[in-house]
This record gives sequence, C-alpha cells and structure tokens, in this order.
Amino acid sequence: MKLNHPKSKMAFEPSPGWFLGPFDIYDREESLGEKLNEYDPLESDQLQNLFDEYFFKESGCATKHKAAMVKCLVEALSEDAYDFSIHLPNYEDEENYFFLPSSWEFSRPRYIFEQAYIASVRHWGNELKETGLELPDANQLGIEKCS
Repeated sequence: MKLNHPKSKMAFEPSPGWFLGPFDIYDREESLGEKLNEYDPLESDQLQNLFDEYFFKESGCATKHKAAMVKCLVEALSEDAYDFSIHLPNYEDEENYFFLPSSWEFSRPRYIFEQAYIASVRHWGNELKETGLELPDANQLGIEKCS
C-alpha cells in the first residue's frame, strides 16, 4: 500500500535525508544558520537537543509516516555500503538548494543519521513498537550510544 503525504495525494517516499530537513538553512543563513552554528553537531548531546527542538518538537507526522521514516533509516543503517553522503549538501552543484550551517562538517556522514535513529527511538520508540515495527538496538546497527 502506497503512503501519501498528509492531506495530499502526493506519494510519501521517505529517505534518511528527511531527518536533515529542519537544519536546511537555504535562504535562512542569517537567522537559522547563525543559530545552528552556535552548536557543535559532532557533540552528540548537542545534536540530540537540536533534533529534539527542530525535528521532533513539531514533526506533525502520523504514526504510519513515522514508521515509514524509521524503517527507511534502519534499512540504510543496516546496509554496510550505504552512502549517507548523498543526503548531505553538495556545495559544488549549482542546482543545490539544500545547505547545512557553514560550520557543520561530517567526516563520517553516517554519524548524523545514527544520531537521528537514537532520537527517533527516544521520541517514537514506544509508539512504533505498538505498531509491530522492530527497532533494533543501536549496537545491532553499529551505533555507539550517546553519553
């Protein structure tokens, strides 16, 4: 069964990149960009707080959309060869309209998605388990839990 965006007939096709959406500063460099540059995304506690504030606080997602997003993320994290860098901005592409804060660099692109999974389980874990979705423990996905 195909899933549509809420209140739309457009197909809902989640990807791990959806978890980065709230951090897109395109046309907001002087407001959101400056605010997000105050944080170190490589510090797991700080990134978890940013996910709390910018992604989960007002996600407005229905349970079936949450499940689709997390299932997609689990599949990517389970695949050893998955290229997470495809979801990060390509600043050399002139058609690119997705930007992360200027100070945010990820030498290991998988890291931000690991943190997204940890935050997803914290926020949606019980709700998703009630639907029957299996949520692997972080270590099963090769994720070191944040402190």
